[in-house]
Amino acid sequence: MPLISHWGGPRHGEVDEVPAEQLETSVLVYDGPRWFGVYERFEPRQLQETSRGPAEVWVVRE
Repeated sequence: MPLISHWGGPRHGEVDEVPAEQLETSVLVYDGPRWFGVYERFEPRQLQETSRGPAEVWVVRE
């Protein structure tokens, strides 16, 4: 499962595994139960080294 690094918003700095099918579009929507947020793929695509391995950077959509 791909790793996503969140930049900004309620998940800033968190790294999570996200099912590949959720990354087929350029927008990733979280709708609870902990929080709500919309993130979009950082362009140009960027990988960040994390303690869990390389993660693609997604930024909060304002």
